[in-house]
Amino acid sequence: MSEPETTVQTTVYVCTVCRAKDDPEVRPGQALLEAFDARLSPEDRAIVAAEPVECLGVCSRPCTVAMAARGKWTYVLGDFDSVDHVDDLVESARRYSASENGLVPKKDRPDAMRKGVVSRTPPGPFAR
Repeated sequence: MSEPETTVQTTVYVCTVCRAKDDPEVRPGQALLEAFDARLSPEDRAIVAAEPVECLGVCSRPCTVAMAARGKWTYVLGDFDSVDHVDDLVESARRYSASENGLVPKKDRPDAMRKGVVSRTPPGPFAR
């Protein structure tokens, strides 16, 4: 008997274009994406996928990520550190995935998620 297929429910998009403020040659989003992807457990990978994106339009707050899932609010989060906030990003993705509608109560958000909210967008009519 084969294992039931699991479907990724949450996608974490990481901007890989933003440049470090102090060194324009460094792209911290790429480092964050690689560290985040490496930190996901097999259980996490069943529900969370990491995807690079070329720009999230929040260049003043690198590293920037977006969390999205069908039928859920989408969060755009900025100011992630590619070293110090990897665990917060993993935990944020877990809590977002576990939420019914994508809204994670502020008191339940990891610190980097609590401080980094740039915006949240309701699910579009096509996703309901």
